[in-house]
Amino acid sequence: MADFTRPFTAALGAFDLLSLQGIGRLALVLTGLTLAHYLLVAVYNLYFHPLRHIPGPPLWIAFSQLRSIYKMRGILEFKYAEFHEKYGEVVRVNADEVAFIRPEAWKDIYGHGHAEFPKHFPGLKLDHKKIVFSHSKDHFRYRRAMLPAFSDKALRLQEPLIRVYIDLLIQRLREQSETGKPVNMVRWYNFTTFDLIADLAYGTPLQGLAQGKGNAWLDNISNIIKLLPIMAFASVFPLAGTALQYLAGPQIRNAEKKHYAFASKMTMDRIYNKKQPDRGDFMDFMLRSRGQPHEMKDDELASNADLIMLAGSETTATLLSGATYWLLKTPHALKQVTEEVRSAFKSDDEITFDDTRAKLPYMSACLNEALRIFPPLPLGMLRIVPAGPPVQIAGVTIPGKTQVSVPQFAAFHSEYNYHRPNEYIPERWLPEAATDPKSPFFNDRRDIHRPFSVGRRDCIGQNLAMHEMRSILARVLWNFDLKLDESCNNWHDQKILALWVKPPLQVHIKPRAA
Repeated sequence: MADFTRPFTAALGAFDLLSLQGIGRLALVLTGLTLAHYLLVAVYNLYFHPLRHIPGPPLWIAFSQLRSIYKMRGILEFKYAEFHEKYGEVVRVNADEVAFIRPEAWKDIYGHGHAEFPKHFPGLKLDHKKIVFSHSKDHFRYRRAMLPAFSDKALRLQEPLIRVYIDLLIQRLREQSETGKPVNMVRWYNFTTFDLIADLAYGTPLQGLAQGKGNAWLDNISNIIKLLPIMAFASVFPLAGTALQYLAGPQIRNAEKKHYAFASKMTMDRIYNKKQPDRGDFMDFMLRSRGQPHEMKDDELASNADLIMLAGSETTATLLSGATYWLLKTPHALKQVTEEVRSAFKSDDEITFDDTRAKLPYMSACLNEALRIFPPLPLGMLRIVPAGPPVQIAGVTIPGKTQVSVPQFAAFHSEYNYHRPNEYIPERWLPEAATDPKSPFFNDRRDIHRPFSVGRRDCIGQNLAMHEMRSILARVLWNFDLKLDESCNNWHDQKILALWVKPPLQVHIKPRAA
């Protein structure tokens, strides 16, 4: 029988493998081999890798695990911003990843005109029935079935359903104002958007506004945010990460099963509830695909309704929270947008989708600036360059199998793209800023601003999101005078774990003076 200790004894001399001395020597050898492996990989990444011509932080390039560690800490996007400031518009942020903050990178990575770059979601378990994770063929089918629900014509039909919840938000804020205590606007915006989307997707509200308390979806988002550091940790240290996932496994699996069962039941109740025919909501439009080549089956409807709940509510509530905060931190902007809203409408009953878009140019500028300085999805949406010949992205040659992205936070906060990028200045979005060479914002590269992405996989609900944001913010400003509580002066100083980890946004609210 072969002696498997021979290679070790040859190198270290004879020893008893089962003794403490033998175990110690073996551990020393294995540690040395591991360190040698990491050193060789680091040398390759720095000096021999096909991406070696692209500048970036040497330690991050040498040791890919650093990216996940900073992601786990919730400060990855801020590090990307630092790297672009130091190394330029195109930065190698990892051994196999390149980040771009040039406007043309949007089309080259996410746009039409080339083979689709596959999405990359490291560390996540994907449900391919959801449109954002779906394969190309299914994505086309899902999008064709879902898109009619988000057209201007469809949204006008849905506006009365949406208005019910905006009315209820105003009622609840009026009640809260009578207490004399500051109001957590994050909480009330979340209640509003989740109730609203639940009604459009399932034909039933979640009673957040009515009862002033959370619901299954809000709890699920909280659980997801708590799990993200574990997922990031697992991608860096697989053994320890697997142990953590094992320990938390039953709780995670039970939560997932409970949530999916809840979402599926709501979907089935909506589909087969004969009391709500031709309601004109999301599900009604998607059900019209039945019998067509692009029809969606029950399980696909359930998965995508669940996705719409998260994507269509959390992001809108985040933007409204950010816009409210930055307006309250910028007195001249708050004064101007409030005067614009109140002069445009004699009563808040007049505030409609079409009129907020047509009559409130300064408020549109305020929302665009909020989308820039506090993007609801501040990440770079990773794509992988297909295997094969190198491609050109923003004028740079990139080999196949490279991870690429436009990190939104870094791109939107860069002096390469914006004058005074870290300040909230709605005036940069007014028409004269782009036409008057004397404007300090004339040279802003506005085409970098793509908060809803571009191309075949851009946000299908962006039209609805903008209608919601304009209508909700206009109604709040028309009805109330707002003042930021001093405890929230640095509210924007938050971590990013895929989503912003938002603390309460405490605001003093008073009904507007007659």
